[in-house]
Amino acid sequence: MSVKNFSRRGFLKKASAATAVAAAGAASGYGVVGSTAEKLAALGGTPVRSKPFTPWPPADAEIERSLVATFRSRRWGRMLRGPMEGQGRVVEFERRFAELIGAKYCLATGSCTQALHTALHAVGVSAGDEVLVAPCTFIASVQAILMCGALPVFVDVDLDTFQMDPQKIEPLVNENTRAVEPVHIAGLPCDMKRIMAVADRKGLKVVEDAAQAPLAEVDGQRCGTFGALGCFSFQTSKVIACGEGGAVVSDDLDLLQKCYTFHNMGLAAVPGGGGIGTKYRMNELEAAVLLPQLSTAPGQIETRNRNARHLARRLAEIPGIVPQKLYPGVTRGAYYLYGFRYLKEHFNDAPRDLFLRALRAEGVRFTTMYFDQLNEQPFLENALNSPTFRKIFSRKRLQDYRERNHCPVNDRLSAQGVWLPQYVFLGDRRDMDDIAEAIAKIQRNCDQLAKL
Repeated sequence: MSVKNFSRRGFLKKASAATAVAAAGAASGYGVVGSTAEKLAALGGTPVRSKPFTPWPPADAEIERSLVATFRSRRWGRMLRGPMEGQGRVVEFERRFAELIGAKYCLATGSCTQALHTALHAVGVSAGDEVLVAPCTFIASVQAILMCGALPVFVDVDLDTFQMDPQKIEPLVNENTRAVEPVHIAGLPCDMKRIMAVADRKGLKVVEDAAQAPLAEVDGQRCGTFGALGCFSFQTSKVIACGEGGAVVSDDLDLLQKCYTFHNMGLAAVPGGGGIGTKYRMNELEAAVLLPQLSTAPGQIETRNRNARHLARRLAEIPGIVPQKLYPGVTRGAYYLYGFRYLKEHFNDAPRDLFLRALRAEGVRFTTMYFDQLNEQPFLENALNSPTFRKIFSRKRLQDYRERNHCPVNDRLSAQGVWLPQYVFLGDRRDMDDIAEAIAKIQRNCDQLAKL
């Protein structure tokens, strides 16, 4: 009798588990749904996803018409007039992009690196100064500071948001600190209210690195419009793209005129002006590719936000996956990237590399760029040892800089972080469910990761 009862209980338990898995499959309606006995795709199992994600960058008929018309015009370089003046595709782009961002003025450049260098120069950053920046960013954020002959002082990040931690800014400010460069990493806003409060209290200029954050907002105000100047990128992977390209925005015409002069070989837009400069101009062909996207970008941003919210709800249910959080007051993100942390203790203690190998095999695209601990990269030490920096800074000051150049929270984030690229969020909810199911499948079968 006991044997029969045990067998019946075992049968019902297995049947219930099978029913639950089937129900989960019916609910997702997309991809392959497995069980605790699934084989990971990296070990020969069936991948959750085989369908490609939305291609990027865009190459639609409207962009093609704009580019061809500009090409045939034989006017490929911008007209040398000041910001918001003159004619041509670059000038039209500057006007329309300023309107889109909510700024009075815009200056287009050849890249965001050029935009940052230009903006830092305009606010007075020069040899011997220090600029506060986050270590979780692209190398350009730091190189623009070094190009001014200044030291990038790294402000450790907040582990939940991946952004510069406002609480850690003030202790780093000294008599050499000239500016703060908050980076809206992943296209998600920094805590700009608190950063601006510290900057105002300490008399620091704020240059926003909004490379990844066009149309991202805090309480309805768009990134790039909080500081003295805001800088944007239009590199191929960005949410508005032309291969390379950048822009500086501001409400301060005097600052924009300084930017114009610097980016135009030191030649001012007004008589009697001029000074040090380089050649950082955007060309007409790049503007022709960008202009049609200014109409489509707002709708795409809304799609990314809608899908990111759904994915966040799904990922929060998976043990060991911690989605990147938004600060209070963030009304919209650009979602150039979507971040989460991988906690290996919930995955049979498997290193992140094995998890990523399994995720790729399941058909999900990702990157770990910007988790490179820029404060510890060789390029920084090489710059400090260069003849230029050794002329500008004393040996003692460089040594002191090295000794305080530590970001322990960012070190932890660098070991755990994973990004999903923006174009995967241009699909629909089923695409998000595929991503979540792929990660959940790996978590359910994490004992297999050791076999990779």
